Amino acid sequence: MSDGGDLGGDGYPATPRFVATSGRRPPAASPRPRLGMLRPMAGPLHDVRDHVVSMIVAGELLPGAALPAERELAIRLGVSRPLVREALRSLEAVNIVESRRGAGTYVTDLTPELLLAPLTYAFRLVHGSYLDLFQVRRFLEPAAAAEAASTVKEDSLVEMDELLKALDEPDEDTFPENDLAFHEWIVRQTGNPLLLSIIRGIRDLEFTVLEVTAANTVNREQSQIEHRAIGKAIREGDPERAKAAMLLHLARVEDQVRSSGTERPASAGEAH
Repeated sequence: MSDGGDLGGDGYPATPRFVATSGRRPPAASPRPRLGMLRPMAGPLHDVRDHVVSMIVAGELLPGAALPAERELAIRLGVSRPLVREALRSLEAVNIVESRRGAGTYVTDLTPELLLAPLTYAFRLVHGSYLDLFQVRRFLEPAAAAEAASTVKEDSLVEMDELLKALDEPDEDTFPENDLAFHEWIVRQTGNPLLLSIIRGIRDLEFTVLEVTAANTVNREQSQIEHRAIGKAIREGDPERAKAAMLLHLARVEDQVRSSGTERPASAGEAH
């Protein structure tokens, strides 16, 4: 062997040969783990949850339908009733099912707002900033506005006009809800249900921000100017202008949130 070590045919150092000195065989090389070996075991709790969700996805259980009794599910899946009960509780925690006292467990109406409601809690638990929310909106809504300008149908523009007209009203109490409705209309024009679900999932957080910014008459008026610029670009089928107008709008509202000193949700001790 040379000082630098022998090289194999591929240019890398050759595997060293063991010299048997005690009659024992050299240790066998460990087998390379297969991909399946690296995946954690799901476990019976996950299996029960997944079975119920699969029944819903397959249409065996529709929104509002009663689930099979715990005993029936336990027999069907070969698990204990306490395990079924725990799985159903975990599904209830994320608003997929609901328990009705004395009546059993039912599928919820499965609206995006209901299913994504835990996002609001997650935001607060990680001490999220409303500026994080605006970053998410900057990632999503300008692209949605551009897509809307490319795909909007004539009959949908009638609804847009009605929403913009509602935003012309000077009432600060109705402005946040109308503002959110206009932004949601834009996302709906993309035809992407996942994107719409995400936007609806952060609706409560957006509403809190809008309650602050809508309290100022000048802010409401400026927002409406920007809304109409976005709507005009969408009506005229100009994706780039719609995208730019949305970016400008979100940037200004974000600046307003910064200057208002309400970048973070109030903690329990600060709530009035």
